[in-house]
Amino acid sequence: MISAAIFCATMTMTPGPNNVLLATSGANFGIRRTLPHLIGIRVGQTLLHVSILLGLGGVFETWPVMHQALQFASLAYLLFLAYKVFTLPVDNELAVAERQPMTVKESALFQWINPKTWMATITLCTAFTIGGEAYWLSAIAGVFIFNIIGFPASFTWVILGATIRRKLNTTKRRKGFNLLMSGLLLVTIPLIIR
Repeated sequence: MISAAIFCATMTMTPGPNNVLLATSGANFGIRRTLPHLIGIRVGQTLLHVSILLGLGGVFETWPVMHQALQFASLAYLLFLAYKVFTLPVDNELAVAERQPMTVKESALFQWINPKTWMATITLCTAFTIGGEAYWLSAIAGVFIFNIIGFPASFTWVILGATIRRKLNTTKRRKGFNLLMSGLLLVTIPLIIR
């Protein structure tokens, strides 16, 4: 299980859609207002993990068109998120005050179309489980390990964003940061269209 823990740390610490969004939220909304987003990631990933363990992967093997539809939805949503990040208001104080970070529900649902979450979860469910009678014990241990490692690893991105927030003290800097983060979301698209 040490190898599974290392894998989970690698998957949750490296840049991807979740971490880009967490850093963006930390920078724009602060740590406290970003916590529901972070909790939603863990909830959504756990539900996806359990669903894959219970056979969702087999459904995609039987009906590949469902997988293709999920890929299309992923692409469309990442484009939408990149647009939303790019167009976050930075100079109108009323508009800035009305902005809201992702909710628990929104970020949980995002895990179902996040290609990095799918790849990491499928790998964890296959490469880091034990066959035979020990399968379910190792599979359930994987769910716990992913959450025990994943929460603090993802939280570092929130802290990074909140730390950067102090430097985003002008409209130009905030706009530049949002442009950079929007661009980073677009860079994740090749994960989908392979």
